[in-house]
Amino acid sequence: TTTVTLVNKSASAATARLSLFGDPTGSLTLPLVLPQSSATPVLASSLDRTIAANASLIVNTGGPQIPPTQVGSAQLSSTGAVDGFAIFHLIPGAQEAVVPLETRAAGSYVLAFDNTGGVVLGVAVQNVASSQATIPVVIRDDAGVVISAPNTTLSVGPSGHTSFVLSTQYPLTANKRGTVEFSTPSGGRISVLGIRTTPLGNTLTLTTVPALANVGTAGGSIAHIATGNGWQTTFVLVNTGTGTAQATLNFFATSTGAPLSIPLLFPQSGGGGEVVANTVNRTIAAGASLIVQSAAPASDPAPTIGSAQLTATGNVGSFVIFRYNPNGQEAVVPLESRTANAYVIAFDNTNGTATGVALNNASALATTVSVIVRDDAGNQVVNDTLNLAANGHTSFTLGVDKFPAMAGRRGTIEFVAPSGGQISVLGLRFTPTGALSIQI
Repeated sequence: TTTVTLVNKSASAATARLSLFGDPTGSLTLPLVLPQSSATPVLASSLDRTIAANASLIVNTGGPQIPPTQVGSAQLSSTGAVDGFAIFHLIPGAQEAVVPLETRAAGSYVLAFDNTGGVVLGVAVQNVASSQATIPVVIRDDAGVVISAPNTTLSVGPSGHTSFVLSTQYPLTANKRGTVEFSTPSGGRISVLGIRTTPLGNTLTLTTVPALANVGTAGGSIAHIATGNGWQTTFVLVNTGTGTAQATLNFFATSTGAPLSIPLLFPQSGGGGEVVANTVNRTIAAGASLIVQSAAPASDPAPTIGSAQLTATGNVGSFVIFRYNPNGQEAVVPLESRTANAYVIAFDNTNGTATGVALNNASALATTVSVIVRDDAGNQVVNDTLNLAANGHTSFTLGVDKFPAMAGRRGTIEFVAPSGGQISVLGLRFTPTGALSIQI
């Protein structure tokens, strides 16, 4: 099933239209359920709804769970500042993955892949334009060397969609690490998504891999890292530029913001042995990728948590893979490179689901962050503040450790940075079965 969450971030009501498109092209008609108002499905390929200021709207796919699986894509238009994401839920194994709304119009999109150790990357490509798209494709190994044939392309119909397993579509990627780049055709617009699956008993774990696009040189931050007591954090860095870049990762302790030393591994060929360090400084060739993996043992009595910051001399993008080794669950966290005044996380704590929240201060000065919690109708429930040390970090379970009024409810939590401050925020969604995914 797929659940779409839309949030009206503006101060007045907005009308949102969700349009569904099939594979390979054409409209896609599905039974849609609006659980906030009714359990009766609406059969539609397009849905218009008015969303109150600061409110959220939930749209679930419904209908009987019978073959064949229906796949496609969606587009959102609105009269106001409506944002959102989707949650894929695979009923066998109760796996989930969160898909961000693609708002960028980039010249190309890069997916990092790691097809080693039984891991598989699924790829979905959407043609947002109403004309046929011929998309150039370039595949590189993790050293940045082009391994795809010249003039490799992918054809997608008007407002169309295609999806495939990377190592099946391009067998040269089997058992390799690297990147695949999809370039936007002239005058067109596309969006790209990766789905990472890992072996887990008789089923698979499921998480999304963000496409890197419009990567700048400012680096960014990761609001949460965890290592030890079963937790493993893997950093994936990709140089999307045309020249060599120097990348530096710095790790910071949770409350104090002091440098945090953690054990690290470099699993790529020639990466070296385990080290304990609070910083990593490596040169990354053009088009190459670097993997840095936390290596704390499961026997640690408690996980070491904190945050991380990335600086680079070139166009280095990144994401982090959280893995809880006892049950094999994974979730991918994109690098936060934005410098927004506020960040909003939509949450759904109904039916036994829990939302973890992490927040870090990405500046060298202590800061106070304003917190506003609203229900799904947009009504303000909590107004509070959080104090963060320079480079400091905090994390909590919403409705349990903080703001108990939001237990068992849906809504949004907004973090407002002070003038001149720089923060990053992420949410972790935990289902009753132990599935783990990121709240965008």
